[in-house]
Amino acid sequence: MPARDPTILALDFDGVVCDGMAEYFVAAWRTWRRLRPSVGLDPPRGLVDRFARVRPVVETGWEMPLLIMALLAGVSEAEILERWRPNAFLAELGRARDEITAVLDSVRDEWIAADEADWLDHHRFYPGAIERLRRLANGPTRIVVVTTKEGRFAQKLLFRQGVDLGAEDVYGKEAQRPKPVILRELIEPSSTARSLWFVEDRLKTLDAVKRAPALDDVGLFLAGWGYNTARDREEARRDDRIVLLSLEQFGGDFPTWVEA
Repeated sequence: MPARDPTILALDFDGVVCDGMAEYFVAAWRTWRRLRPSVGLDPPRGLVDRFARVRPVVETGWEMPLLIMALLAGVSEAEILERWRPNAFLAELGRARDEITAVLDSVRDEWIAADEADWLDHHRFYPGAIERLRRLANGPTRIVVVTTKEGRFAQKLLFRQGVDLGAEDVYGKEAQRPKPVILRELIEPSSTARSLWFVEDRLKTLDAVKRAPALDDVGLFLAGWGYNTARDREEARRDDRIVLLSLEQFGGDFPTWVEA
């Protein structure tokens, strides 16, 4: 791991900067009700807590209503965490992932149009995360958000907190490219003069970056405070490439991130 400060700091959004668990559940439940109109208005008691515990398996938003589908069908949390197969539920539902994505995005758009303040209030930012981004603003390190969320949603949430990232620094779902591809694009221009660190809360995504050509020098950090499991964090501790990062370290200077 390079000791000097990165020239580019790429951050996942959900589970690294922002905790939108309350919003995820409401949006997923409303989406599920549109996919299954016979479902009652209110979710069963305890479903939100169960959803939160298995949320680490979700890679992209379209999987969230399918997670609710699995839980309502009686699939155990342990089985979901061990063997999450969203495509099997997609086939059972008889819908395409693009269709579910469109429904989820329309649910969010309608929520924002009806009561934007309420939608914003269903998100919280991890302690110190926004302050850290503000300190880095206009400094030598470029901040880039790389997320599977719609970029416009991430921009809206950041702007409310006084962090104004332009469209060129927010790569959302609309980019339609895997994160390793985006990271490679970030370092290709003048690559000899650039160093890139990437903070992500999903271990499988970091593993994909490890396997990607031309990304051997990218610093990889697992956000230990995000949507991952104790097993993920233990695997990161044993990994010779990935650094398990604490929220306290994230809020501090870059050298503290790589101290043994």
